[in-house]
Amino acid sequence: MESQTEAAVNFGKSIIVPSVQELAKKSIANIPSRYVREDQDPSIVSDELSLPTVPVIDLERLGVKDSMSSELEKLHSACKDWGFFQVTNHGVSTSLLEEFRTEIDNFFKLPYEEKKKLWQKPENQEGFGQLFVVSEEQKLDWSDMFYVTTLPLNQRRGELFDKLPPKLRNTLHAYSMEVKKLAMAILGHMAKALKMDAEEMVELFSDGVQSMRMNYYPPCPEPNKTIGFSPHSDADALTILYQLNETEGLQIRKDGRWVSVKPLPHAFVVNIGDIMESQTEAAVNFGKSIIVPSVQELAKKSIANIPSRYMREDQDPSIVSDELSLPTVPVIDLERLVVEDSMSSELEKLHSACKDWGFFQVTNHGVGTSLLEEFRTEIDNFFKLPYEEKKKLWQKPENQEGFGQLFVVSEDQKLDWSDMFYVTTLPLNQRRGELFDKLPPKLRNTLQAYSTEVKKLAMAILGHMAKALKMEAEEMVELFSDGVQSMRMNYYPPCPEPNKTIGFSPHSDADALTILYQLNETEGLQIRKDGRWVSVKPLPHAFVVNIGDIMEIVSNGIYRSIEHRATVNSTKERLSIATFYSSKLDSELGPAASLISPHNPPIFRRVPLEKYFKDFFDRKLKGKSYLDFMRIEKGEGNTY
Repeated sequence: MESQTEAAVNFGKSIIVPSVQELAKKSIANIPSRYVREDQDPSIVSDELSLPTVPVIDLERLGVKDSMSSELEKLHSACKDWGFFQVTNHGVSTSLLEEFRTEIDNFFKLPYEEKKKLWQKPENQEGFGQLFVVSEEQKLDWSDMFYVTTLPLNQRRGELFDKLPPKLRNTLHAYSMEVKKLAMAILGHMAKALKMDAEEMVELFSDGVQSMRMNYYPPCPEPNKTIGFSPHSDADALTILYQLNETEGLQIRKDGRWVSVKPLPHAFVVNIGDIMESQTEAAVNFGKSIIVPSVQELAKKSIANIPSRYMREDQDPSIVSDELSLPTVPVIDLERLVVEDSMSSELEKLHSACKDWGFFQVTNHGVGTSLLEEFRTEIDNFFKLPYEEKKKLWQKPENQEGFGQLFVVSEDQKLDWSDMFYVTTLPLNQRRGELFDKLPPKLRNTLQAYSTEVKKLAMAILGHMAKALKMEAEEMVELFSDGVQSMRMNYYPPCPEPNKTIGFSPHSDADALTILYQLNETEGLQIRKDGRWVSVKPLPHAFVVNIGDIMEIVSNGIYRSIEHRATVNSTKERLSIATFYSSKLDSELGPAASLISPHNPPIFRRVPLEKYFKDFFDRKLKGKSYLDFMRIEKGEGNTY
């Protein structure tokens, strides 16, 4: 009941301004200076015959098999190239549209004294007035509008709705329902055109916010000196405009020119808003890496000595002496974390592993052996593809996804003895379609299944960590349930001089949690423990999990992100796949609020996650230097 009765969300306010409709009734010869807009392009577009016309989409053709494909392509093109289109045969009845037209016309003809009862309030923008007026000196538009939130129902402002004329209120409700159906239908077709998961579009928008703005543009004595509505893009996902009369006025900027939209009888004008652009735009680019040659192809040449660019005299020896005396990485049995008799002791073991090691292996994790074996086979086949095929999947200069290496920032930088394939897998709207579509179909399908299973595993482990940390469970869920997931498939070919190079330079991971699946029994992963390099021996079908920098930050330093590296050998290839799991893109990164107190102040600063990743990837990989940058200096203030 709380959700049904809570106060409606207030999206902003606007300074109250006079009615333009009332001003226009005075038969003035010149408009007041506050409406004069010398900053605007001329409202009259010359040589209109030479301008293109806004595309028209017939929704009926999108439901007919013979025309579906061509009309869908037309819709896709309209959304990409125009961001605007008109829709016909949309399913909203003509009788409802005519009734709504009449009621809105009557609404704006109400006496001014009646309208004043529906005027905006200083603290809220709903009602009669104008939007986006933030100062008394700001220039005004030559229009009146009535703005109202219509869906969800619990966001309607009852005190405003109750004052509407009854016939308008009833017609507005019916129109609201019909336009919601239309919006969801259009969004469904867009999902299909984008090759986007239909369920994701439904999940995003089925319970979305709907608002309406009724616009009245009175005749103006000096139309070339003012503007009806200032140039803007819409903040929503989709705007559906019904033009109530045949008077033209709507213009869109196309290729630097203003193009008029000529009203079609009973058609809707639809335009893409900022939210839809953000959902469908190219995935966030966290950085780039200089393109380098394939080490796998180099290794095929049976060379006796490695090229100088791979020689790493700065590295510790890859062979660790006296391994029998070294400790072994803890193993956590996830089944024991859900059994009452063993839960407490296994949780303490997990807590200790995260604090003292920053690494552990997990068994009984719930990911099917058959899926792991299938994924192992597909990745093995992927790295065996002919080089000409792989080149189609190589990194581009402006982005790090694809085959290549990460963190290469200069042409004279030393390189690792490995090839990798890096790809963002979640959220779905961050996947690079042009890369995914080129993957072998079986690998693509298996990758999708593996991605889903590893997300479940990551969330389960994070849940246990929250419990061990005595952190609010909901805070962990809020941070990570819609988090960013990426994968790096690693191939380390045999090397003729393994002690002179490194498979992957020492580093800590930028994410919250890394889940590594070692695809064969070849050792190579080493972690730095108490100043020594300790090898991690692969366990069959187990995952190696390590704490990343984000989790060290979120835990306020309780859990440790540990430096690790990959070594190579002279006889065996090694394959692995690392899955990186991070918090959601629009989150702010910093210590969890539930862990902070006067006795436990924050030791890390807060930054937007996107900035954190961009800064991280725009540097040469070297130890833990970026995490050190995140630490709050002595005497530095914080926002807690």
